[in-house]
Amino acid sequence: MTDNFQEKRKEYRLPFFEKAIFTDGTKSLPAYASNLSRGGIFMSTLELFPIETVGHVAFCFPYQSHSVCLKVKVVHLVFDRQRCDVDCGMGLYFTDVSDSLRSLLNLHILNEQASYMELKRLLAVQRPDFSEIRKHLKAIPHLQGLDLLALRYRVNRVCTLFEPGDSTDIKSAA
Repeated sequence: MTDNFQEKRKEYRLPFFEKAIFTDGTKSLPAYASNLSRGGIFMSTLELFPIETVGHVAFCFPYQSHSVCLKVKVVHLVFDRQRCDVDCGMGLYFTDVSDSLRSLLNLHILNEQASYMELKRLLAVQRPDFSEIRKHLKAIPHLQGLDLLALRYRVNRVCTLFEPGDSTDIKSAA
């Protein structure tokens, strides 16, 4: 089986489950974001704007009291009626990001990376210290409520993004 998908993203995406509002200046769309990178954000929605639509997206970082508003362009659409396990929505590319907003994005991503790496370290032992894990889950609230197996899987899966090396899929020999 040949995979024709070519990865075009320059930055890795981290899970990001926050409310966001996209507007093109005439219509506004509230939705939830499902991932975030230094280059853009994915909004889970069934209401799609056309590719190349330019607008603004506003959202809050967890534990921030104010929202950020970034100029964006719709660069990717996902709408798959046949698969309920695929998040439908729009990939928005950040354009014209100010230095202060870029710093805020970097800070958020670096903090997320540090939190995931610390959780990975704590979860690597056979019998992890759950009081320590609970402390670190406060920084990544969407992981709260998972059992140990699911938590290990999700944390290890995200941490693979931070590992150097080839990101191609391992193909099984036929």
